[in-house]
Order: sequence, then structure tokens, then C-alpha cells
Amino acid sequence: MSISRHLALAGALLALSASAQAAEDKEKWETRAVADKPQVVLNPAKAYVLVQGDYQVSPLLMRRPSAEEAQKHAERRAEELAKERAKWVKKHAEWERMIAALAKVPGADRPKEPQEPTEDNFPWPRYEQAHPVYVGPQNRFAKAEGGASTYLQEVEPGEYVFYGNAGLGVPGGACACLGTVAFRAEAGKVTSLGKFRLPFLDAMRGAKENRPKTSLDLPAGTTLMAFASAAFSDPRIPADMIVPARFTPVDRLPNWFGLEVDRVTAIDGVMRYERDKLVDLTSAQVAVANP
Repeated sequence: MSISRHLALAGALLALSASAQAAEDKEKWETRAVADKPQVVLNPAKAYVLVQGDYQVSPLLMRRPSAEEAQKHAERRAEELAKERAKWVKKHAEWERMIAALAKVPGADRPKEPQEPTEDNFPWPRYEQAHPVYVGPQNRFAKAEGGASTYLQEVEPGEYVFYGNAGLGVPGGACACLGTVAFRAEAGKVTSLGKFRLPFLDAMRGAKENRPKTSLDLPAGTTLMAFASAAFSDPRIPADMIVPARFTPVDRLPNWFGLEVDRVTAIDGVMRYERDKLVDLTSAQVAVANP
């Protein structure tokens, strides 16, 4: 990831945080990294997401709304759009008066007409954009020799979608816009996503003669982002609190940050790809289990 691209992403993330705060100023949206301390106290009212990596990683998650939350978000957007339109009506009336007055002044510069706020152009973030979860690359819950990292993030209970690799501090910023996964994080549980991998980075860490020149040189079916099953245990966390994520496939996401577009590598029992089409394998499993 180039420095200019990295700075552009950082600027986009800052802008997102500001717009998210404006969008949800009636709601406290809190998420925090659990620190690496000898003793850990987990809040039973909160949910926790666990991510492992062979190196420092920075996956970006976004919370998806329930039907009720989506309705409230839409209502808030409508309220704010109405306020902005009321402001525009006054600004436009003033603009019309100025244009009428300037019509009598030969050669006078005309001010630009104020843009009317509409459903299509109103800059209001989606619910997911207003509820981001940045995991890593710092604030590790545990680390081992060689750079292996474990992250434990406290979040609000609910459903989350993996948006992509933010690429902050590590190479490989990319959006999983063409195929990704979602999962539920339940209160009082530590939902383990397993190991988050960056296959291109993995390949670059191998023998020099086998290193790919670009991501196009990776084996067929391999993408820039992947999840792999990985066991986890830590005496600071009760074993019965840790549950593996039950991934469900998500076909498409908007590329809000202008990142390199890719998808999550196919996951057995979850999804696979037929060219550019995502095939949901979870529904097939349900059908077999309930003939």
C-alpha cells in the first residue's frame, strides 16, 4: 500500500468517524480493545470478538442494524434531511433576491445557486458506516515470538459484517466488496473469527524464489483476505465463553473508501464462487438438515 493511498485511507476513516458521530449523536457507540493484562474482566452485557493473525492485522468490521435500528436510522435521516431542506429554502430565497438585484448591474458576478438537498444527494452515512469496529494493528490482547497476534475487541451485541482489511500499519488495504461474511456476536460470549490471513503477505514471507510479483500471481481461487479455523485458549478467559463464529455469506458491499476491491477467499461450508457469483453454502446445509 503506497504512502499516498495510506494517507487517503486514513483521511477517509477520519471523515467517516466525524460523519458517524454526527449521524448517531443521540446514541453512544462504544467499542474498545481489551488490553493485555494479567487479569481480564469481561462485561456480561457486552459481546467480544476475537481475531488471531500470524502478524499484526487490521480487519475492519461494521455492525449491521436490526429491523428496529434500521427504522430509527431512517427516521433520523429523514429528520435531518428536512432540517437541511428548510435551511436551503431560506438560502434559495435569498439567492433569488440577490439574482434579481444583480440583474440591474451589468457585468456583475452571479452567485452560485444553492444545491437543493434531496434523497439522492444528502450525505448521510449508512448505519454500518456509523458503527465501525477497527481491530488492530496495535493494542494486542496477546502476542508471541515472530509477530503472532491476538486481538480481543469489546463490542455491542449484534450482527457484524467483515468489511475488509483497513491496512493501517500493515500492507494490503482492501475492501471485501465482492464477497464477504457476516456473523453474530452475542452478549457474554467471545466470538472467535479464527485466524485472519493476508495471502499475498503470506506468500511474500516465503522463499524468495517463490514470491509472487503481484496478487495476480497467487494460486487460483486465492484472494487478498482469508479466514482460517484456529484454536484458542487463554487462562484469562473462561473456555465456555469462547464460541466459533458462524459465518454467513454477504454478496456485495459498497466501496466507501476507494480501496482495492477484492473478496474473502472461499470458506468450506460457508460460500464459494462461480466466476463473479457468490454461492451460499449455508442455505444448502440448512436444506439438507431439514429435508
